[in-house]
Amino acid sequence: MKPEEFRRILEEAIAGSHEALERIFELYDPLINKHSRVNGKLDEDLKQYILIHIALNISKFDI
Repeated sequence: MKPEEFRRILEEAIAGSHEALERIFELYDPLINKHSRVNGKLDEDLKQYILIHIALNISKFDI
């Protein structure tokens, strides 16, 4: 993905686009999964917490 395309998607997500936010989730899924592990196992509740936290705070991101 080119930086310009990522910037456009991020700007759309910040503006409230659900499709763009979902694309951000897809792009960062491996990293989110990495930080959603407890004792080596994926914790779905923790993953949901992280996704909700991102969704609620992405509008605060300054680009």
